[in-house]
Amino acid sequence: MKEIFKKILVALFLILIVWAVVSFFSRKGTEARLFNSSEFMQISVADKSYAYSYQKEGKWYVNFRGKNVGPYGSSIIHLSVSSSSYGFSYFEEGKAYAKIKNKVVGPFSDIMFVSVADKNYGIAYYDQGKRYVIIKDKTYGPYDNILALSVSDSSYGFVYFKDNQWYVHVSGEDFGPYNDPIFYLSVSDSNYGFSYFKDGKTEIKTKDKTFGPYDDVSDILVSDKSIGFSYFTRGDQWHVNINDKISGPFESVSEVAVSDKNYGFIYQKQGQWYAEIDGESFGPYNIVNRLFVFDNNFGFAFQKDGGLYFSLNPSNKQ
Repeated sequence: MKEIFKKILVALFLILIVWAVVSFFSRKGTEARLFNSSEFMQISVADKSYAYSYQKEGKWYVNFRGKNVGPYGSSIIHLSVSSSSYGFSYFEEGKAYAKIKNKVVGPFSDIMFVSVADKNYGIAYYDQGKRYVIIKDKTYGPYDNILALSVSDSSYGFVYFKDNQWYVHVSGEDFGPYNDPIFYLSVSDSNYGFSYFKDGKTEIKTKDKTFGPYDDVSDILVSDKSIGFSYFTRGDQWHVNINDKISGPFESVSEVAVSDKNYGFIYQKQGQWYAEIDGESFGPYNIVNRLFVFDNNFGFAFQKDGGLYFSLNPSNKQ
């Protein structure tokens, strides 16, 4: 139920209109209000870039760093962006396609994930009753299910289900089998992190260390030099671990993000939601999500006083 609620909140914050996004990106460091739209929209932020989807005269477009891509007859799905690349999925005549910058991949019956880096990309798709993963130009599968996909410039990872067991595949190496689903996976060029269940508890494995056991974990993200995750221990509240520095306790933690230089997470205290970025707290808000943290950019969406906002590089000193 918790995951369903989180997905609903994400959807709410993605229902936005274009002119407000344009206004937002032209006023970096300020809060720009994003009003409701009747159509589904996405936004993605990278270290030195951004992309968003929008509808105009019944057609859909993607704006990548000010350049428009399209039109498309269906809404844009699974939008992902890096500093110099982008990727997204869409439907055309009942079939699913992925566009990775100047390349179109497909058709497929459906696409579950799209992830891009400057020099790499990944697509998880469904076709003829099975699921597959494409990493750049190589296809993996078939699998019975795929739950997560992550790529960096020189690494990649995905979670798959085959022969009634769960596995994590990271750059040619398989971990597992595991009896239970694995919901969180993150990779960077020289690191990786994922959670798994063991003896009724949750543990986290990274390239060089295992964390836990915990009663629950809600998010994991790694960079080459950092790891961040949130965890819950029975009889206590939620905590956040950033490179072995513990923050908390909190009533809830919904997202964690790290880069080599920065970190951020979203937490709840006394019924209100806050975003913490490198020790600076923003809030309180009614709801916060869509957290992006990079070396040069950070941003998050929030709801306050009945308005929906997305804020990029804000400062409490403004």
